[in-house]
Amino acid sequence: MGVRSYAGRGVGAHFVNDLLMAERYVYVVSRWISPDYARRLVDKARAGVEVRVLTSDDREKNHQEALKLLLDSLKPPRRILFRRADWTPPNMELGIIREEYLHVKMYIWDDKAAVVGSANFTQRGLWSNIEHIVVFDKPEEVEAIKRDFNTLWQLYTEDKETAREVVTLEDIAKRIGKTITELRRLFKH
Repeated sequence: MGVRSYAGRGVGAHFVNDLLMAERYVYVVSRWISPDYARRLVDKARAGVEVRVLTSDDREKNHQEALKLLLDSLKPPRRILFRRADWTPPNMELGIIREEYLHVKMYIWDDKAAVVGSANFTQRGLWSNIEHIVVFDKPEEVEAIKRDFNTLWQLYTEDKETAREVVTLEDIAKRIGKTITELRRLFKH
C-alpha cells in the first residue's frame, strides 16, 4: 500500500485497532498515555505480546494514572503467602523520561506497520484533537522506523539526564529470581 497520511480529528481510526490486535510486538513512544490505553498495553503484554513503551513523567492527572497502571503491572503483587517465583510478569519494558525531553509519537507493531505523527496515545490525541499522522506499511519503511525506535530507546533509557525510571525484562527477571530465557519461555505459553 505504501505511505498514507491523515490529518484532522479521529486519526486513531487509521491504526489503533490494528495496533491493539498485534500478536508479536507493540512499541509505543508517546508523551501522554490514557489509562484505557495503558490497560490495553498491559493486557497485550500479559497475553505474551512484547510491549515496549517510552513515555514521560508528565504530572497530568490521567497520564499519572496510566503510569501507575503500567508500573504496578511490572511489580509482583504483595500477598502474605505469595512467592515471587509464582508471579508471571507481563512481557513489557517501560522507559519513563523527564517530560521536557520527550516529544516523539511513534507506534510500531508486528513488522506490519509504523505510525509517526503528532497524536499522543490518549483518547483526545487519537479521537478529538486535530492531529497529523503518517502510516508506513512497506517492510523496509517499518524496519527503518523500528531502528529509530531502538535508537530512541537506547538514547532515552541510558542517558541519566533524561531517564526517570526504566524497567526492563532483565530487571524483572532479577527481581523474581529468573533468567530472561525463563521469562521468555513463560510468555510463549
